[in-house]
Amino acid sequence: MRRSVGWILALLVISLLLVVVALPQTVTAAADGSVVHGILFYSPTCPHCHEVMTNVLPLLREQYGEKLVIAEIDTSTAEGGAVWQAAVTRYNPSVVGVPTLVIGDKVLIGSMEIPQKLPGYIDAYLAEGGVAWPNLPGIEAVAGDAAPVVPLTFWAQLHERYTRDLAGNVLSTVVLVGLLATIAAIARPRDWQLPVSKRFGAWGMLALIAVGLIAAGYLSYIETTGSEAVCGPVGDCNAVQQSEYALLFGFLPMAVLGVVGYVGILVTYIYATFVAGAGKQLALALGFLMSAFGLVFSAYLTFLEPFVIGATCAWCLTSAVCMALMALLSAGPGWAALKRVGHDLGLVTT
Repeated sequence: MRRSVGWILALLVISLLLVVVALPQTVTAAADGSVVHGILFYSPTCPHCHEVMTNVLPLLREQYGEKLVIAEIDTSTAEGGAVWQAAVTRYNPSVVGVPTLVIGDKVLIGSMEIPQKLPGYIDAYLAEGGVAWPNLPGIEAVAGDAAPVVPLTFWAQLHERYTRDLAGNVLSTVVLVGLLATIAAIARPRDWQLPVSKRFGAWGMLALIAVGLIAAGYLSYIETTGSEAVCGPVGDCNAVQQSEYALLFGFLPMAVLGVVGYVGILVTYIYATFVAGAGKQLALALGFLMSAFGLVFSAYLTFLEPFVIGATCAWCLTSAVCMALMALLSAGPGWAALKRVGHDLGLVTT
């Protein structure tokens, strides 16, 4: 028991260190004073506009500090509407609607395109020495008073992110502690692991795989089609799915990777439980290793939600809890199978 507590404390310390590494570092203004100016056109009744204003721009302002000045212009006012019409006439976008962000000669439209492309344009314009306000009639009167946001301290950033979706982030923190405890529980063979696996049986394991596969499958659909997710009463699934962390290596949706993992665990479990044969022990070992890897990766993703993204996805938490329970139920047979496979391969002699 003491060792388990020690593992949990060690993992929590590692989590705090990851907070320091993962949070974007505040960028101070360059000595040459280069500044990127941009305009966000929005409507007070537009939910996608508020998505960008609440979950996208604050993070970029924290990251770039005084190097980035984005004015938010309400198109429902007379002055803002006039500038908006001038922008539509000047840039002639293929789609007219808000939110629309104009930076230099680039026009970004929608809550998907803006977070995907805006950071790259900011970096490009900073490399060129900055960019002024778009050349639009009346722009200075509407946006001239916009001031750069003062960079926040590390703890202020952390507080702002965490309270952005307080109820959801508290829930994800509780789930994260449970995931870390599960990692500690399965980190080595224990006497209680096999009886727990037998008690829940094959159908309990299959039910967990089915629920996890449904959650990952739904998120895969959302991420690959760009659709709006049904989030429920707690959390902000769309903010999580639209973040940079929803893609692995910048192109592979995390949920798709989750579906592949669940299918792999399902195949190995069905083979080991219902087909058996010479490869049963290898199938049990592979299934346990995949579920353990999925658990560790789920803990990492769950950590990102409250401490880095500032929003929680209930579907993601569902998948994480399923993965934790699957790893817990497969630990007893998995460790025994790993020992048996090790003996067969000559890697274990005792």
